[in-house]
Amino acid sequence: MANSFKTLSLTPTLNDSNSLISINATVNSLLFGYVLMGFLDSSKPCPPSTITKDNKEEPNSAFLYWSRQDQLLLHAIVASVSEPFICLMASSKTSSETWQKLSRLYANSSRSRVMTLKDKLRVPRDNKSVVEYMQNPQTMANELALIGSLVSNDDLVLHVLNGVGPEYCEISAAVRARETTISFEELYDELVEYEDYLKREENRSALITGNAASRSYNSNQGGRTNFNNRS
Repeated sequence: MANSFKTLSLTPTLNDSNSLISINATVNSLLFGYVLMGFLDSSKPCPPSTITKDNKEEPNSAFLYWSRQDQLLLHAIVASVSEPFICLMASSKTSSETWQKLSRLYANSSRSRVMTLKDKLRVPRDNKSVVEYMQNPQTMANELALIGSLVSNDDLVLHVLNGVGPEYCEISAAVRARETTISFEELYDELVEYEDYLKREENRSALITGNAASRSYNSNQGGRTNFNNRS
């Protein structure tokens, strides 16, 4: 039990809405693993403080054990919280009360975070390479998944095609015309390969233009030489 609380106290410090989302995911996983979620979701309620035994009322050892566990858990959660959040839960008496307040904060920050991340999914490629560009939608999709807002493969592919730019219209048209769905990883490979093709074509065009300019220059130089000789 002590190890579980020690581990919990080492979670990232809660100091903004983003770390709130991170802590929610971390603490949920940790407490589930240590079978402690019952304290937070009230499925393991507090036992009565006293019991009757042999017609006598006496302290309930189960209550004392539960209270110690609950207070350790409460301390571990508060230890992961910084201002201004700690002020919002100062009046909480149990870990469940504290967690309910954090959950309400988490719900509000999650909605805001979802909208922010979905906006970032639509960021265009601009001058970035395909490799750099593709990192953004994948990262945003992963972060959305962490807060329970999954982005389907088709939606992710569509965001990429809409933002990659007109240079890749052939790839975009081919993907949209497919009978079967293309995975994000397959699209990544297709775009990187097409980017390499565009670079080769650009280099070849530059070489042809340079050779043509050189021939034109040499031709002009030869014409002037002949004219001078006739003079």
